[in-house]
Amino acid sequence: MEKPMTLKKNGHGQEPGIIKGKVKNSVGKGLSNVYINIDGINSTKTDNEGNFIFSKIPKGIHSMTVKHIGFQEIRSQIALEGEILELPDFVMEQTSNHLNEVVVTASRLAESIDEVPSSITYIGGKTLEDQRLINDNLPNILMQKVPSISPSEESQNNFIAKIRGRNFLVLIDGIPQSTPLRNGGRDMKTIDASAIDHIEVINGASAMYGNGAAGGIINYITKKPKTDKSFHSSTSLNNSLSLVKPSETYGYNLAQVFSGSQNKFDYVVQGKIARTGVVRSSDGTIVSPFYGLGETKSYNTLAKIGYQINNNHRIELMGNYYRSVQDSKYVGTKGEFGSKPAIGIPSDTVINGGTPYNKAFHVKYDGNFGRTSANMSLYYEDMNTVFETYNQNYSDHKGARLNFSTPFDLSNNNKVTLIYGVDLLKDHTVQKTLSDELVTPDMNMKSGALYLQSKFNLADYWIVKGGVRYENLDFKVGDLTKAGKVTPGDKSNSNAFVFNLAGRYNKLKYLQPFASFSQGYSIGDVGLVLRNGVPLSQIDPKPVVVNNVELGLNGTYSMLSYQLTGYYSSSKKGSTFAETSTPGNYELIQVPQRIYGLEFVVDITPVDWFKFGTILGYMDGRQDLKNEGKYKDKLDNSIISPFKININADFKLTDRWNVYLQYLHLGKRDVFQPSEYNYGKYPISGYGLMDFQTRYKLKNLAFIFSVNNILNNDYFPLHAEVRGATNEGRYYVKGSGTIANLGIQLDL
Repeated sequence: MEKPMTLKKNGHGQEPGIIKGKVKNSVGKGLSNVYINIDGINSTKTDNEGNFIFSKIPKGIHSMTVKHIGFQEIRSQIALEGEILELPDFVMEQTSNHLNEVVVTASRLAESIDEVPSSITYIGGKTLEDQRLINDNLPNILMQKVPSISPSEESQNNFIAKIRGRNFLVLIDGIPQSTPLRNGGRDMKTIDASAIDHIEVINGASAMYGNGAAGGIINYITKKPKTDKSFHSSTSLNNSLSLVKPSETYGYNLAQVFSGSQNKFDYVVQGKIARTGVVRSSDGTIVSPFYGLGETKSYNTLAKIGYQINNNHRIELMGNYYRSVQDSKYVGTKGEFGSKPAIGIPSDTVINGGTPYNKAFHVKYDGNFGRTSANMSLYYEDMNTVFETYNQNYSDHKGARLNFSTPFDLSNNNKVTLIYGVDLLKDHTVQKTLSDELVTPDMNMKSGALYLQSKFNLADYWIVKGGVRYENLDFKVGDLTKAGKVTPGDKSNSNAFVFNLAGRYNKLKYLQPFASFSQGYSIGDVGLVLRNGVPLSQIDPKPVVVNNVELGLNGTYSMLSYQLTGYYSSSKKGSTFAETSTPGNYELIQVPQRIYGLEFVVDITPVDWFKFGTILGYMDGRQDLKNEGKYKDKLDNSIISPFKININADFKLTDRWNVYLQYLHLGKRDVFQPSEYNYGKYPISGYGLMDFQTRYKLKNLAFIFSVNNILNNDYFPLHAEVRGATNEGRYYVKGSGTIANLGIQLDL
């Protein structure tokens, strides 16, 4: 909205002038790295004290926009009449309206959600913290808050996790974590939740970051420095215990964050160490540790340092190390679908599984050159994942991103911003046995991409976006020897050309419709096929394009905010799996697929001490198994998740005391005959889970108590019933019974 202000003018020259100002928070502290834009043409960011300056600005009336993640956007009209204009301080208020949140993932440009003509889920700092103190497993947090995503597997893995029924790309500050060449199923758990500031989720196919985002993107944005202090400390300690049968279930989680700024430098240092006890189901039985979350030690260390060269130039270095390894004194039994779950029994067998390491680094530069903003980054990621009794994956990514945005004035106060750049990536992935023998050949993919995205602001209320991306993928595999037979290495080259078009109308705050068409692509899980000794020439690993169409409405009215989205996606080569005659081995099947669904998010705040919310996700789809143009075959449960609804309530009982409740219901899905039962075709029974959390805060100290599955419901996670009797029923594992968590948090 427009914010009137008193202007202080100096000088009377006729040359272009200078505009100065400062941005503060509600308690008067300067905010750093705030995005400031004039007329959609000139932009800059505040320094560590919150100051900004523009030079060479023409005399006259100008529109100014002030944006910062987690704060309400400010829009003002200003008049430059003299040589220097010193503006009154801008005071930014933290936002409670998700449409005002500022995101960067959708267009690689800082913009509020109400400027994005597609579906985005934003999990902000408070929401993330509330969820983390209930259950810090990231797939579980995303399941609760993202309507489009599959339910958590409640394990080390996220093999069946999908967004709108398709594979997605996971990023940490834009660094790819997913391993699409050989799906390791661990990309959602490559960083600890305590190191994350907020999460941005793009629902639906996107080519903005290249290969692998057929279903969407999850971008974990790491912690940001406290710029109003030279030193800030936050310590949290959480203790957990099963309330069903406490024996051997004790776990702890200790996290520490230091941050601050001094002169032109700012920093964040985070560390976490945690251990879980055994997991017991609702009757107190120890569940099978097979890929489980019990008896696991995890560590995370994040370090970031930034240097604000001046208002227009900044450089940042970031490194994150994550480790999560299971060491159980139990082994899992075989399960029998429908009658006997897999459980844990004592054993001297060494069971080691998890993620021994995931290392992510980047150096990032942000700068302004006249009207052009530049964002450049170099990154490196290296990950090892171990699958107990089977094999392990090694994957590393090296790359560079060069992103530029330049705004232009059009006639009648219309504007266009061009976002353009280059992406370079080298992806090396290989799967080996636990004794380091090759399971897949060495796989190397080099890709280079050019992209152009346009954003039109028309007639004050219309936002139209359109863009293209061209990517060249050079794929090379080494030799592979299986049972004495050598499959020679080979190479291939392919291209992907995709586009997107979207529009949004923002005149009415309570009714803002949008429509979009987008494409994403992936060359698929090539390693799954290559490990069977199949030559590369028989696979034809070309990018498979997914088309995504969506229509939606969102808005705010008085105490209500909402988003309603319907979508339809199609692909000529959708992926599904079937277990072979060898237990634990699966073949990849690619056939035409169509998926459609509905998503709904609503928040109601009738009084300032009570907030109520609902998140709903529904999907279904069909495939053409005979490739004859008739989509009459049902998609299996590894692709189509049952109906999901989350109901939550947040009570602020006093200034110091909060209570939060949430209930998750997962519906049933039984669409296949017993004669068809195989991977993904077993009936899904559904379940309901209720969680509770309360927090009491003193000046610098908070006490937290939470309970998972407070009703102690007996259930099977979705993944257990997707796998069913496959792999000798070893995945047929029950979910956890009631767990209590007691913690403290100290902020200094």
